[in-house]
Amino acid sequence: MLVAKVLGVYLAVSGLFLIFRGKTVPHLLKDLFDHPAVTYLVGIMMIFLSSMYLIQYNIWDGSWKTFITVFMWAVMAKGILYVFAPQVLSEIAIKKSRKIFGIFGALSVAVGLYLFLGLN
Repeated sequence: MLVAKVLGVYLAVSGLFLIFRGKTVPHLLKDLFDHPAVTYLVGIMMIFLSSMYLIQYNIWDGSWKTFITVFMWAVMAKGILYVFAPQVLSEIAIKKSRKIFGIFGALSVAVGLYLFLGLN
């Protein structure tokens, strides 16, 4: 439950950032990908944190916990891409996703609020 609440806050805040400051995201991502050491460290942190969760709670029972598990596997995959193929993420994130940051933001806020407020 704690992980769901923390993830909910993260998604809601990230979504609001995408909605209100989405135009700055390409600049932030360009700066990130221009520094290979930082990109590598971000990937390693994502792998570390997602694996800590997955070792403890790799749950596939069809409940909301499965959503968290799928999300953590996606974080693990993204971390692996940051380490081994950052150029792929750079192309996808900066060039192809720019137009839909608002949609991602709204969806992120909705899911975040559900996880934070809707689960008991």
